[in-house]
Amino acid sequence: MVVDLGQGPMVVKDFAGRTWWRRLIGRVEVDRECRAYAYTGPMPWFPAFIGRIDAHALAVEKVEGISLRLAHDIDDKRDNYLGQLRTAMDSLTELGFLHLDARAYRNVLRRPDGRIVFIDLAGSFWIPPGQLGHRLLRRFIALYYEANIIKWETMLAPGGDPRKGQAKPPRYVHGIIDLWRAWKRLRQPPAQ
Repeated sequence: MVVDLGQGPMVVKDFAGRTWWRRLIGRVEVDRECRAYAYTGPMPWFPAFIGRIDAHALAVEKVEGISLRLAHDIDDKRDNYLGQLRTAMDSLTELGFLHLDARAYRNVLRRPDGRIVFIDLAGSFWIPPGQLGHRLLRRFIALYYEANIIKWETMLAPGGDPRKGQAKPPRYVHGIIDLWRAWKRLRQPPAQ
């Protein structure tokens, strides 16, 4: 729900009026999303976190924008968008932050000024740098984000997504293929 209390529009995620089991799941989602915003702090590629309203609701900045996949200037600014995605994902990798919905085109928006914004942090996972888990999983996080870059390179391809109109394979097939390509890409020595 979008609310404006005089300081600009904000999105309120509220699970209070739902069934008991949806309120329970919503409470977990609200808690995780609030903790994700607290962990990352303000970042240019996330909406501003306004605050937790109660156990079942939180408020974030309303991002004026459209899905990156539907942007009208993709052909002209493709490299810029991919660069922004890579910068954001590299920074999140260093933080040990895994935005598990970064592959979903509806969760990556383009603001009117051309900046990229990730929304919906409820499904995020993070391991602070310096901890054993971060040292063990950092390469996996980098692999995951590289697979996301490959997916976005495909979706923003000149002339549109080449997979559009084809029969859809079983669930997760594209993701597995992208992970394989990312693994091969990350194993290549850097260009001199």
